[in-house]
Amino acid sequence: MKIGDRVIISEPRHPLFQYKGMLVGFRGEGKPGDIWLLILVDLYNRSYLVPQSMVELIPEENDTNNNEEL
Repeated sequence: MKIGDRVIISEPRHPLFQYKGMLVGFRGEGKPGDIWLLILVDLYNRSYLVPQSMVELIPEENDTNNNEEL
């Protein structure tokens, strides 16, 4: 994953399950091998820290919120 990638929170136990957003930063390891990601969540326009193990990349062709023109 790299900054600017579109992601979805894929862990059912997470309070923001199924929310989409953009990866805006990395904040170190929570557990060994599990990096905290700073994700700008679309719905709230706010950043949240989420472990990488709870996040999946959204393929560009499946992203309905990908640079839509107004």
